[in-house]
Amino acid sequence: MPAYALLCYAMWVDIRVREIPDWVSLGLLVLAILNGAAIHWVSLACGGLIYLLLFFLWSVGVMGGGDVKLIAATSLFFMPYEQLIFLLNIGLAGGVLAVLYLFGRKRLPIISKRTTKIRVLRVEAWRIRRGAPLPYAVAIAVGFIMTTLRGEW
Repeated sequence: MPAYALLCYAMWVDIRVREIPDWVSLGLLVLAILNGAAIHWVSLACGGLIYLLLFFLWSVGVMGGGDVKLIAATSLFFMPYEQLIFLLNIGLAGGVLAVLYLFGRKRLPIISKRTTKIRVLRVEAWRIRRGAPLPYAVAIAVGFIMTTLRGEW
């Protein structure tokens, strides 16, 4: 499914550079429209409400702008009740991700070039030890997968 591929790419880029490309969110928006769920006015209205709420959280510095756009675009794949479940699944996945990062902060060893040649693993371990922001696209993608596996879209 193309939506999964775009979300996997968003996760990869977010882990690497802590940024989500705008074209990924735009691509997911187009896919949601083609999928048909975004055609329902109630779904669009709730998606707009989600965007406004998350935009407020961005404006006060709680969330990143890429996360806001990614959540708003992927929420349009679902009807309003499923959008609520989607947001709860993102929160659950984000909570697990935060616990893993907090647990690893004091326990993760320094990874040298001899240990692994994969630079992104070394950098992520360094970020975890320093308490850097989470790559929240991971939580968004996991929440999306949990919601789509829960029922049909």
